[in-house]
Amino acid sequence: MNEQNIFQRMNAVMKAVQYVKKDRKVDTYMAVTYDQLISVCRAELVKNGVCVYPQQTAGGILIQRDVKAEIKMHLYGGTYDVHFVNIDKPEDRYTVTVQAQAADNGDKAPGKALTYATKMALLK
Repeated sequence: MNEQNIFQRMNAVMKAVQYVKKDRKVDTYMAVTYDQLISVCRAELVKNGVCVYPQQTAGGILIQRDVKAEIKMHLYGGTYDVHFVNIDKPEDRYTVTVQAQAADNGDKAPGKALTYATKMALLK
């Protein structure tokens, strides 16, 4: 069993994962995709016994899609607590609260917001 607390474990992850390269061009800037982030840090999180899970605390549609009014996509907003948990001592954790929004013309906006919140917590 690893005796390190959650901060020591996350420090070990940060030492091992030096930089996450921006891998996608979005309009005029480069961004890190969720897939790129997970491919870089997942092995170190597992190795150091850190479980990451998001929990939605609030959310709803901010702008409803209305084609007649030329609103082509729903805008969804949510608040998420992203937990970083010591797997050997689950009460040893820290939580990052993130607000996220996402647009979609179907039913995917809530999932997109959840992914964005988790990505931001991991990056920051």
